[in-house]
Order: sequence, then structure tokens, then C-alpha cells
Amino acid sequence: MKNLPKFYNSLKEIEKEIYLSLSKGVKERESNFHKAVLATTNLENKPEARTVVLRNFEKKKLALSIHSDHRANKVVELNNNNNVSLLFYDEEKKIQLRIRGWTQVLKSEKKSWNKLSNWSKRCYLTDISPGVRSNKPTSGFAKKHSLHPPNENEASAGLENFCSIIVWANQIEWLYLASQGHRRAIFNILRNVYNESYKVKKIDAKWLVP
Repeated sequence: MKNLPKFYNSLKEIEKEIYLSLSKGVKERESNFHKAVLATTNLENKPEARTVVLRNFEKKKLALSIHSDHRANKVVELNNNNNVSLLFYDEEKKIQLRIRGWTQVLKSEKKSWNKLSNWSKRCYLTDISPGVRSNKPTSGFAKKHSLHPPNENEASAGLENFCSIIVWANQIEWLYLASQGHRRAIFNILRNVYNESYKVKKIDAKWLVP
């Protein structure tokens, strides 16, 4: 019989594995947790989904961050309905992670902006908003930035269009696929919602039938 991972029959070990996977997702571009599918609700109350990059994970706060152009449709959607779901899947480990929560949009957030290279900042220098129809193929930014990044002065103009989106998790659902039998668990996160810190008060972990 194949050796089973430590987390197979342990909720505590599953929780550790979740935190480790999300931390690696931020730091390692090759990690299967570096990207996720973000599910939102559009203005017509219909589902939307897009791939996003995990930019930060705060274990104590159980908060995840992604970046966006503030003019993008997903920001409009989140301002209307800030309930979201993030879906991760690790093909090698056969682990699926669904994180449900609500969002907070931080426009022109400098701490995250300052971590970006000028090459990345050029994405926020477009004159036209993302998603607007074009008569020709286009990257949106100036031709001179196709091969060369903007200088510091040029890049700084993009801060106006940049935002960081925080996802405050209120539920994490775990699924592990194994030939010996799948495992599924859910972690409900209770928070202090009476102040802006949204401090985690308790995590209620339970097994689910796969």
C-alpha cells in the first residue's frame, strides 16, 4: 500500500499543509498554488471567473492578496458584491482548495506597488481601461514599453490605476484525492468583525464526506 501523507487522517496536519501551500504559492512561481481561479458575481447577478496570481498570504489574519487594475471589471463587480471564492488545484499532490470570503479593494496601495518591478508596473500604464474593445491586437501600453520597461518616473504614473485586493477568508474547504479513499475537510473561520483588523477568533474544523 502506498504510504499515506501525515495529513490523511489529521485535521491539524491538513491545516499546516494549507498554510505551507499558500506560503509557497506566494514565493514560488512554479508552485501550483501560485495561481488560482477567482469567482465573482457580475452586475447581472451571473457568475464570472478569471485566473489570478497569489501575491500575499498572511497566516495570522488568514488573508490573501491579489493585484488588479482598478478600472477592471472585477473591481466594479467586487464593489457591488464583495463575496468571492478562490479555487486552487495542485495536480501533483491531488489537492483542491476552495477559499470563500469577502474582499477589500485598496486603491493605489503603495506597499504592494513598491514590490513590483518596472516591467510589471507597465501593465498599469494603459490609457484605456482593461476589457474595452479594440479594432486591433494590442497590449494596451505604449509601443516603447513592449521591449523595454518604463523608467521610474514613467512607472510612477501607473500607481493611480493599481489596486491590491484582499480576500478575507471565512471558509476553507480541502479535498485530497487518493486511491485508498479521498479525504475532505472544512475549516470555518470565525472573526471579530467589529473592527478593521478582522482578527481570527476561532477556526472550527470538521471532516466532510468526499
